[in-house]
Amino acid sequence: MGSDYMTSRLLSRPQAYSNVQNKGTINYDDSGQVFTETTCPAGPMTADWVWKTRGSSRQAGRHRSVRPGCSSLVNTAIRSALHNSFNITAESLGELPWEVASLLWQSIIAAQLDSVKVWKAFASAYPHEVDKTLKTKHHTIHNPNMRLIDYMKPTTSPSLNWITFLTLSNITCSRADLIQISQLVNLGNLTLGPAIQAPDIGLDDGIIRNWGRLAAESDAFSTLRVLNFRWQREITSRVFIHLNQFPALALFNVEECNLGPQEKPTAQQHGWKYKTGLELRDWLLKGGLKGPSWDSVVHACFRLGGEFSAESLTPEGVWAIDDLPVLHLSIGDAARDALVDFIGGRILRCFYRTMKYQGEEVVRASNKRLFTEDQSKVPRKKPIMRASKQQNMEDLLMKFGG
Repeated sequence: MGSDYMTSRLLSRPQAYSNVQNKGTINYDDSGQVFTETTCPAGPMTADWVWKTRGSSRQAGRHRSVRPGCSSLVNTAIRSALHNSFNITAESLGELPWEVASLLWQSIIAAQLDSVKVWKAFASAYPHEVDKTLKTKHHTIHNPNMRLIDYMKPTTSPSLNWITFLTLSNITCSRADLIQISQLVNLGNLTLGPAIQAPDIGLDDGIIRNWGRLAAESDAFSTLRVLNFRWQREITSRVFIHLNQFPALALFNVEECNLGPQEKPTAQQHGWKYKTGLELRDWLLKGGLKGPSWDSVVHACFRLGGEFSAESLTPEGVWAIDDLPVLHLSIGDAARDALVDFIGGRILRCFYRTMKYQGEEVVRASNKRLFTEDQSKVPRKKPIMRASKQQNMEDLLMKFGG
């Protein structure tokens, strides 16, 4: 998969954000009248990062052919579309063949107008095209200034038009924020990076236990293949029993965590095996690893994870997921992140799933399937989610502290 990086132009997060009003300040105007001025701090009202771009639609509106003479009808149409790119939707592209839409998409890329909003429209309308600039979108928000759930909502696709990868690092969030990640129904890869601070509880086994319960009792984490923990030292070997409740989870990667060779017996008891060092690197190279960057590791692991999804997906469903576009959202400053070291001091360790655990602690219906088993249909289709168990997600979130 290719990648297309975008940095958000959001305002910097205030050093001390508070929902409490500041005490009023008494002032005097020129006439001697007394009035009180009160400051009420607040975050942004709209998710402007979704439509922010590097390029300017006004400048793109001057697009024309480099050849002499008047603009052609094609250039006139492209110029109008670029000038009004904010209004492009999947519905407006619905009847436009890819042969024509690809010209517009390449013009949008050249004009740097490929916002997350526009990318979602094209990805939804043309999910099976192999254009690498359309197949993967990576958007980074260095200074988040909204709640985590407000960032997840625009990346959620209940109809599975795309798969979302979520990376969190160097941010502060609450227990409720972490539990609400379960609402991202098209989540395929979750990375919890360094310096994630959760003051009210911290990142420990309890978070994984709550996620596991949501996965077992609802459609939460139905497409999650890979879970990555980096620099999370409160996680213990007790998480393996909870990981088995994630229906599609295939790989559990840890870096600079207190999980290593000593956990191999416990992991194997619950159906997980262990890889590290050169063995892991060579394994990831088979999955398309292009270098030691964490982004490359994330995508290679996701591709490898499809090999272990037979318990929850039909072969058709695995193929359909692999064929979907990927929106990779990174929240928090990851610039201080070092490259992945497979054999040095910062060793990446991988636990991969080998079988379905049958322990009494895991409560999941034996017939839990995410996609239809009708093999007679054309493979190139959107995967169909299994029927809901009529669970109320809001009630579940309240139950587990959300």
